[in-house]
Amino acid sequence: MAGSLQGVAPAASSAASEETHPERPVYAAQAELIFSLVGYAVGVGNVWRFPYLTYTYGGGAFLIPYGLSLLFMGVPLFVLELGLGQLTRRGTLGMWTKIGLPRWQGVGLAAILTTFMVALYYITILAWTIYYLGRTIAAIPSGQLPWSDELQDCPAMNLYVHQTVANSPYLIDSAGFLNASFVGNTWCPDAAHGVLTAPADYIMRTVQPNRCPAQMAKIFWETQALKQSSGLDNLGGLNLEMVLCLTIAWVLIWLVVFNGVKSSGKVVYFTATFPYLCLAIFLVRALTLPNALTGLKFLFEPDYSHLSDPQVWIHGAIQIFFSLGIGYGSITSFGSFGKKSANFVRDASGVAITNCCTSLIAGCVTFPVLGFLAAELHKTDPCIAGDTLDSLKSIGLSGTGLAFVAFPIAISQMPGSFFFAILFFFMMLLLGIDSQFAYIEAVATVLMDAGIGEKWPRPLLSGIICFISYVIGLLFVTNAGVYFLELFDNYVSIYVMFAVGALECLGLMWTCHGETWRQFKILCQENTGIRLGWISKAAWGYICPALCVFLVVVSVTPPFAKVDVMNARSSKAFPEGTGYFPEWSIAVGWILATVPMSLMLVVAVWPNVLKSSRVGGSTIFDEIPK
Repeated sequence: MAGSLQGVAPAASSAASEETHPERPVYAAQAELIFSLVGYAVGVGNVWRFPYLTYTYGGGAFLIPYGLSLLFMGVPLFVLELGLGQLTRRGTLGMWTKIGLPRWQGVGLAAILTTFMVALYYITILAWTIYYLGRTIAAIPSGQLPWSDELQDCPAMNLYVHQTVANSPYLIDSAGFLNASFVGNTWCPDAAHGVLTAPADYIMRTVQPNRCPAQMAKIFWETQALKQSSGLDNLGGLNLEMVLCLTIAWVLIWLVVFNGVKSSGKVVYFTATFPYLCLAIFLVRALTLPNALTGLKFLFEPDYSHLSDPQVWIHGAIQIFFSLGIGYGSITSFGSFGKKSANFVRDASGVAITNCCTSLIAGCVTFPVLGFLAAELHKTDPCIAGDTLDSLKSIGLSGTGLAFVAFPIAISQMPGSFFFAILFFFMMLLLGIDSQFAYIEAVATVLMDAGIGEKWPRPLLSGIICFISYVIGLLFVTNAGVYFLELFDNYVSIYVMFAVGALECLGLMWTCHGETWRQFKILCQENTGIRLGWISKAAWGYICPALCVFLVVVSVTPPFAKVDVMNARSSKAFPEGTGYFPEWSIAVGWILATVPMSLMLVVAVWPNVLKSSRVGGSTIFDEIPK
């Protein structure tokens, strides 16, 4: 894709190609834009969401739809969004007026509203990371990680053993664990297949183990970090420690974005590169852990039977959108601050491929750690097998569970656990900061392009955005905060990003009887020397919009989609279940998902509701010599 689109080298700059808006800041160097894009695209999702989906959908088999989605949607749409921002010198809202389509500004409005809602809850992950980092550093004098099973007594554990050995005096060893010779005489529940009741010839025995790394890490996460309430309907008040961590997180973000790209462009030299050093250190450590090969086999040995499941293909495509950040407006915003003559095809393709390679590296870190974890937990729980990763589902390997339960468990069992704990959470903090400031930068860009705060000092505008977001975001650091985060995370981006991707393609390629596309091609060659040919027309005119529309349909239509996305009707209150979601949470979720699309329709019918439509002005095509 990249080689075919680049065409010839950029032409020598001219007055027309270098025309910029003097009031608009520009990155001091193209490297700042590249690092900003890498930092935005490479986030905490690479460390937890990609490994979790790979774990859930067949290991190596998931890499096939993931790679194809990168090729046919990820790279082309990343190139498109960066190019639109670069050539129009506007964010995701203003770019539509600059290409002569003011009624399409609702597409940008939908994207940026979704981005704002994501920013509200995404920073909570930074707050959690700061909490773990602070607790870890504070625990150094004690020599025990705060979730260590040596700090308090382990909870009792129920085992089901065959009646022929249930009364054996050798059943339990001196450490309070089941004697290894009796493992074959135990029964374990199989929640995946609904087998939760032990056969009649198995008898329950309660033991008091001396070690319980899995249980203590989970207890620490639920009761100390989250102070988790029973469900969404039980707000429970503010978690004051998390309020402090959220405050620190927002101050850090403001310090990065307070002066726009003039400040953030310098910060990314560190925040976008240091996580790779951390990943390299973790990679070496992970590959040398006992039982690491079990995890690597799971990652790279595909179970092709999963490819017959449509969900594998759908989630492969969804992960590309989430991972690259397509359809949220941030890529366009970054591009609007770059040099107008830059080779955006090369830059965007390189960043997209770098992001997905980073996901694979993170997988090569995560899965050996999970292999080590399985072997360690097998010593304390006979229902967790040491030679496979399948039974690790019992400790919770969803996004937050992987980062704040599974990794802490594994780290606590490693030599040098404090070093690796601090390194892991510092890496997570940097990954989160880069993505979060990109969201805020995109919001600020749209506001300025819409004429809101364009004459204010940039530190004031950034501060107002951060403060309003902070106040609203306090909802996510209540005792029910984790439930609200799950609600937003499951519904906010359920289909908007696919709709935005499709409409960006259709707006550029098929409006004004194809004249918009013809003029855009000419402007692109005038400014960058890039000839956009049949490959770009096929990708943006047919392949990408068709696939995006398909994703919109399967995201909202049974049997692929369901109205009760989070299974609220069958949820149970914590701690009996994972948390109760009342019936009304379904309606709230779909309102969150639908509001951005509704605004898109409002602007399409009444474009003058936006100041930029009323003011009018020139388009980028006015720059083309007649």
